[in-house]
Amino acid sequence: MNLIPWRNKRAPEQSELVPVARFREGMDRLFDDFFRDGLSGIDRLLAPVMGKGPAVDVSEDDKHITVQAELPGVEPGDIDLRLNGDLITISGEKKEEHEEKRGGYHHVERRFGSFQRTVRLPGEVDPDKVEAEYRNGVLTVKMERAPGSVRKRIPVTRAGN
Repeated sequence: MNLIPWRNKRAPEQSELVPVARFREGMDRLFDDFFRDGLSGIDRLLAPVMGKGPAVDVSEDDKHITVQAELPGVEPGDIDLRLNGDLITISGEKKEEHEEKRGGYHHVERRFGSFQRTVRLPGEVDPDKVEAEYRNGVLTVKMERAPGSVRKRIPVTRAGN
């Protein structure tokens, strides 16, 4: 009795392997696209569903609120920055083209995509005192707090038993 039913069958013909080869090439392409540009594949997958844009860090001190956003490959002119009360919106479009020619080989890749991220700031800021700088793929926005929104530390005391 043969316990492994597929072992003693004939070898598949070349024409039967073509769909499998196409499937494998498609899966290889899918994984290459999924992890391209150093972005996390799960972030790339969830971005359209969750409306998530670029990674953002928010820090603050007594006088300023600073927002940093990772925008690799984006030109400063393609970034739209808007401030509305205690909300800051960073949006734009990434346009990338890569062309390579060698001998009889010519390869061109184009990628386009838009992004948007709105973040609630930890306080009101003065819209006239905002500075934005883009360097090495990172947008840094430094905002001065509005006069009435100064942080105040509230001391917490231990209650009696």
